[in-house]
Amino acid sequence: MESGPADWGERLSDRIRRALAAGDLAEARRLALEGDGQARSLAKEYALMYRGLGITLRVLLGLLAARAGSATAAGALAALLARFQRDMLALSGGLPAGAGEDAEELLARLEARFSTEQARLADEAVRALDAGDAAAALTALDRKERGQYVPLHDRMVRFMAEAFGWVLDHFGAPELERFHLETAEGQRKGFEAWERLSPAEFARTTAFLLKQHMGTVEVYEDAERFTVVQRPCGSGGRLRLAGAYAGPGALPLVETPGPLTFGQPSLPVYCSHCPIWNGVAPLRWFGHPHWVFEEPSRPDGSCTLHVYKRRDAAGVA
Repeated sequence: MESGPADWGERLSDRIRRALAAGDLAEARRLALEGDGQARSLAKEYALMYRGLGITLRVLLGLLAARAGSATAAGALAALLARFQRDMLALSGGLPAGAGEDAEELLARLEARFSTEQARLADEAVRALDAGDAAAALTALDRKERGQYVPLHDRMVRFMAEAFGWVLDHFGAPELERFHLETAEGQRKGFEAWERLSPAEFARTTAFLLKQHMGTVEVYEDAERFTVVQRPCGSGGRLRLAGAYAGPGALPLVETPGPLTFGQPSLPVYCSHCPIWNGVAPLRWFGHPHWVFEEPSRPDGSCTLHVYKRRDAAGVA
């Protein structure tokens, strides 16, 4: 089990891989069935993140529909949604489209499919371990994480970025800021649950959330704060490194310095939700930000944030 912040950045699947590499199949099996103190089991490892992304996307879909605007904007939005639905169906193993199904209905169907497939592949890994076949267990583990979860996760993150870009392109930076605030409001129960955690519990929860975006997460503790370093950030950072802001179909940058950009001259549009959701919105609700960023959204995809032990110190970088 975990001994402290130095362990918080390691994913359950990677702990199992480490056990397999050491030839400890019994430990790999224990971790797969019992989890690591954060993920409940191998079958459930990514369930919370996938469900959370689905909640966020449903909030976004409602807000997007309310902003259809001109025929040009509405047409661009329809194309964006159609592309997203087509891609998600393809990534879900060629699941057939439902007649007249909208994006929100599809998300519900895909969530059930995701849970079933994750459980099936986890069971396949455990059965391989029971048979003493470490190679087969590793294959099942990779199919579950890198074959199924990561492509779906990345497409959902890309859709979020495209939605933010659509708002920015058609309505401008002030409207994108309002859009982010409304999206945060639509998820406020989750932020309120975070607010009830102790600083250590919140830092641990933060690390769990961020590592499930599939970046590299390291956590450090000193007398004043917990520092979370992502190299790269698994959502916005990996999106940037994949070339999403260059070439045909490039996502836009927010180039109006202000709350959307942490005051920087520009910021990738996906990353613009962080200063609002995790800074401006909780500051309005609770009197302090949840995360204090240091050199956010760096060109190499890395990002650093702090969780302060005294909430009244959270305004200090």
